[in-house]
Amino acid sequence: MHLPSHNPIFILGNQKSGTTAIAQLLSHATEKSLTCDLKNTIRHQSLQLELQYQLLRFEEFLTLYANDFENEIIKEPFLSFYLSQILTNFPNSQIVFILRDPFQNIRSILNRLKIPGNLDSLELFEWPELNKTPVWKLSLQSTMLGFNSCNYIQAMAFRWNFLVNLFKKNTSRCTLVKYEDFNLDKEACIKSLSKELSLEYLKDISEIKDKQFQPKGNANVNLYDFFGAQNFNLIYEMCQENLEFFYPDLVRSPNFSAKTK
Repeated sequence: MHLPSHNPIFILGNQKSGTTAIAQLLSHATEKSLTCDLKNTIRHQSLQLELQYQLLRFEEFLTLYANDFENEIIKEPFLSFYLSQILTNFPNSQIVFILRDPFQNIRSILNRLKIPGNLDSLELFEWPELNKTPVWKLSLQSTMLGFNSCNYIQAMAFRWNFLVNLFKKNTSRCTLVKYEDFNLDKEACIKSLSKELSLEYLKDISEIKDKQFQPKGNANVNLYDFFGAQNFNLIYEMCQENLEFFYPDLVRSPNFSAKTK
């Protein structure tokens, strides 16, 4: 069995949490080669289910897509769910976990898929973006993670919380980057991250720091209106503990607390 022979830096985190921008800028600044998404796996639509239900061993998956793991930086959000397997198979690798406020994170995913956030339920086959790239459907459910959600918003909130809890169990092996801090000062963030990873900062990123690496959503939307009261509170209830830990200022703000009562 041919497994990747080196220990890349993994950029992990939920989809649409800033992993692409941070990976691209880190790669540019440090001149390290980058795999930005395991693109061949998109055609392998059942891959995540095969891994989750152990129809495919993680080591076999690494062999199938060994070429994608040969670069020095690997960015792939779905690998976040297999953090323990990554740590086992790449014991000397460094892991960067990107965290984004769940309300904006879920809003960004739905913007990408052109799906509103205030529906009671969702028929997956009715949405063109999901039919175009069916693997996105897995981002709107939580059954494969052992949780039967009441709707797609609760499922997405569960997935966010699941990943944050995985990170918390492995904090000694991971470097945390909050997307909000990155957005405040991208150059400072990438310089700090490079230092944390013991990488030499070789190239200035000022001319590309604001490049749009992914389709842009509407971060300025009123989130309460976007989700509606029921779905807004589903996110809060599912993510409350981690929201209070990682985003205390958000939770304690008068405007936010008034909406969650």
